[in-house]
Amino acid sequence: MSRPNIWKTILFFGLVFAMLLSACGGQPTPVPEEPVATEAPTETEAPAAAEEPVAAGPCGTSPAGKATVWMMGFDPHVNGWTNVAEGYMKYNPNAEIVVEPQGGQADMLAKYKASLASGSGGDLFTVPGWDVYEWAVTKQIAPLSPNVMTYEDAKAKLFPEYILQAPIDDQLWAVGIPDPPGDAGLIVNAGALEEAGLELIPQFANREQMLEYAQALTKRDGDNINTGGLSFREDNAGTYFLSYIADQGGVFWDNEKQEFNFNTPEAKAAAEFILGLYETEKVDSVLLPAALEGLLQGTVSMAYMWPEFMPFASSAAPDFKFNFIMKPAFSGDSPAVFSHADTWNAVIPGYAEDNAVAWDLMCYLASEEGQLLFLDANPGLSPLRSLVFENEYYTTGKGAYLLPLIEAMKAGRFRYWGPFLDGSTIQYDILWANLDAMLNGEQTVDETLQKLTEQANAQTQQSRQRLPEAPDINMYFEGLPEDMQIK
Repeated sequence: MSRPNIWKTILFFGLVFAMLLSACGGQPTPVPEEPVATEAPTETEAPAAAEEPVAAGPCGTSPAGKATVWMMGFDPHVNGWTNVAEGYMKYNPNAEIVVEPQGGQADMLAKYKASLASGSGGDLFTVPGWDVYEWAVTKQIAPLSPNVMTYEDAKAKLFPEYILQAPIDDQLWAVGIPDPPGDAGLIVNAGALEEAGLELIPQFANREQMLEYAQALTKRDGDNINTGGLSFREDNAGTYFLSYIADQGGVFWDNEKQEFNFNTPEAKAAAEFILGLYETEKVDSVLLPAALEGLLQGTVSMAYMWPEFMPFASSAAPDFKFNFIMKPAFSGDSPAVFSHADTWNAVIPGYAEDNAVAWDLMCYLASEEGQLLFLDANPGLSPLRSLVFENEYYTTGKGAYLLPLIEAMKAGRFRYWGPFLDGSTIQYDILWANLDAMLNGEQTVDETLQKLTEQANAQTQQSRQRLPEAPDINMYFEGLPEDMQIK
């Protein structure tokens, strides 16, 4: 899931609370700046996902050489890639893989763009889905079909978002790294649950139950809220808003007109519910820290938050334990509609398409063994259907917390919102910026919906003028295409 501006928050939080965390025996999560040295493992160091070492990687080529992998300096990604690099070099001792973090997301993307312009840099990039789309449109990355897998195999083997995120030339353009859908549920402080006498449940049955938990988790001193019971204030939360619209049977994008429209009853109901958390239910306050800081500090007990917050928080706030609860539907007792527009992926920049080690490493990442190694550090959903549906990792292992989500996918509740050109601008500078302004009382619900419509359409027109060759966007509000359905 994409993590837009959390790095400013994380760095600020780290500076302010470093002494506190150190005193408690923990350290704030570092943002690695230097390459992580990875050396070929010895014969006795078998990768965690494999019982027996084999002679060659999944592509069967075992080329000699070096490949450098770039990614955000985010522990679950850095550690996941380190696992994969070590596992790959066990299979192919002829290769050297360098894992090289690139700081926060903004710095990382700036480095990628500069490298694409100059024609030199990392051999594999780890990127959000909307960058895959734009770079596939502009042919700045290498298509992965048929070298890694054919397009037809990709549709059969991968979850649909990895096809829908870049529907260009019937090609696979990226291999996903394990990543949980960003708007699937809530993160809750396990200690706060226990203190309030609440049971840890895998999913909320309905919105009423979620609000009962939120009220019980909220701590008040008179009219003042000291601890938020349910925070919506996270800059990825716009995705929840979109899914809430669809969950009511509404749409926010017109496939024929190729434009947004948030001036609908469903969008208004979703916005009013979100605002009601602060004005009616009063289970959070804009005077408290936002969701990320609040969870790390203990001033928020439950929040709309991306699930990989849990492995991140294990180093950022080691004194707290966090759990995931799948969100309820907007109304009724059916499983909630959710999406995975905020994927993370590995791509090969065009200038590196002759690097045989990069291709072989990409094949390894696309294998179950490679995915399991990454999952050990970042327990999300693998892009591989077979692994998610058949491997014990998702029944009795670290991924078991996602079982309600997997069942909802099989029940037809999964969607993909996009792909949008300049998707980060749509997501953070328009969707979240306006919802945040509404929560802070700077604009009404109706003003928010009108601004969302105007600004999102203006950005879409600007993006179209910049890249007129981009295909039309076709979103599937009623369900996925037949050849991509999850069964």
